[in-house]
Amino acid sequence: MEYITPDAMKELEAGAARYGLSVKDLMENAGSAVARFVEARYPEARKVCVVCGGGNNGGDGLVAARHLSSRFDVTVVLLVAPAAIRTEEARESWEALGGTRARLRVAEDPEALAEASEAVTSADVVVAAIFGTGVRAGPVREPYASAISLVNASRGARVAVDLPSGIDPETGSVSDPAVVADVTLALHRPKTGLRGREEHTGELVVLPIGIREEGTAG
Repeated sequence: MEYITPDAMKELEAGAARYGLSVKDLMENAGSAVARFVEARYPEARKVCVVCGGGNNGGDGLVAARHLSSRFDVTVVLLVAPAAIRTEEARESWEALGGTRARLRVAEDPEALAEASEAVTSADVVVAAIFGTGVRAGPVREPYASAISLVNASRGARVAVDLPSGIDPETGSVSDPAVVADVTLALHRPKTGLRGREEHTGELVVLPIGIREEGTAG
């Protein structure tokens, strides 16, 4: 399995615009691929909870939730206020959920997260899309620390988007807490920090998202 550094991945994402793939396109490709995986792997699931941070990793989760909502009972737990979502693409993905059957919970503080906790712990599948490749290991502040602990306490299958939140994507340093996933869905290629972290990644599955390297479709 070939790994990639976060910086190299960022360069590939930036270069994708040259052959017509915008950030929004990549987010749509990633989220729809995550949804297809969940549908195929867990066809008997009824309740799916998608826990999202405010960056593009969270945006990938929001896209996945939109696709999953047509088949499953989906709850989205957003760990920031909608106005604090950091990118236009992720904000658009949040707004698009308003036209779906998904239940939307904003849990930007520990109290609101506690009210949403049952949706996380009782789900048949929990999709964790909290931190992406721009985050480095270190102290995890609230409500993210409590959200990660809830993900780990879930009775259902735990699916991490791109990497288990709390793992440094470059060095592999582990924050406390960090997601302990059953499956990690690496987008395009697994990041270098995931090498040797099977206790957190679980099964490592690579999902193509349309990125090309050296002129070949990824």
